[in-house]
Amino acid sequence: MDVHPFIAALRSDRAPQRQAQAAMDAARLAWREEPGASEAMEDLRRYGAGAPIEACATLESIFTAGDEASRLMGLLSEHFCAAIVANPIGHPPFRNGFDGNAASILLARSGRAQLMIQSRDPGRFDIATYAFSDAVRYDAVLAGKATARLVHASQLTGRALRFSTQKLDLAGGGRFAVDLATEALVVDEVERRLVTLRLLREDAEPQPSRVHDADTGALLHRSAARIASSRREAIVALLGRMGRADAAPQMAQIALGGEDSSLRWQALRECIALDTSCGFTALTTIARRGDDPLCANAGALRAQLLETHPELLELEASQCPV
Repeated sequence: MDVHPFIAALRSDRAPQRQAQAAMDAARLAWREEPGASEAMEDLRRYGAGAPIEACATLESIFTAGDEASRLMGLLSEHFCAAIVANPIGHPPFRNGFDGNAASILLARSGRAQLMIQSRDPGRFDIATYAFSDAVRYDAVLAGKATARLVHASQLTGRALRFSTQKLDLAGGGRFAVDLATEALVVDEVERRLVTLRLLREDAEPQPSRVHDADTGALLHRSAARIASSRREAIVALLGRMGRADAAPQMAQIALGGEDSSLRWQALRECIALDTSCGFTALTTIARRGDDPLCANAGALRAQLLETHPELLELEASQCPV
């Protein structure tokens, strides 16, 4: 493999790389000192702490009307383009991701609020599911052209939803507010790359996010709303796949605790699979707690298991609550 001499030199001398990253951070700080940017960051702090958007004048102006969003993002581009020209190996100091169609850059985060840039490449997209979470989102379209739908959800039966849709044309200058608990903004087709500045704030006590089938409204999947809970949920699932029966008592403690419902349910399922006695005892305890949010689900699962495995009745009678 051919390696450019300049890149190869970095293996023995890291100074140019450190200098490039220092220049990237200087560009970030310089942008934050621009008129409007520092006020936006202060507003983000207040908004992330729970203040209404109406009490954050700069943020409100960015996401409601005018060209403030484009002006601030133009200044951001100017600062970083100049820094990258002078430091080609520099990397902008923002978390970012790309899935092949969509890219995101996290500009800032404070408390429960995030400010990010998102882009989507041209193409048609088949939407088979709609996702909902306990959060509010504001979008300011900076550039591009796309067709989308605002999906409104209402309860149908049980955990299934009924949907109604409103067609939207997305283009530069567009502004949208979405209550993600009952609404989903889905992009069906992008004609020109769509670039959006987005403000997101989750609720103080968010319930697990939900994914529903777009055709039937049936609930397909639930996942923890918080990153920390989601990480622990993944760890619990991994321990289950590894067959770590020694972790069952700790999983039972998580299931019986007062943490995120999605994490508790995952821990309960894995505990039952790893250690039937420990898991079924925890399941029965939860099913008997009338004020537990998992009471109904636990009761239904307990009844299902007893119908399939009646011998569990003897186990239940011989065990003390966990």
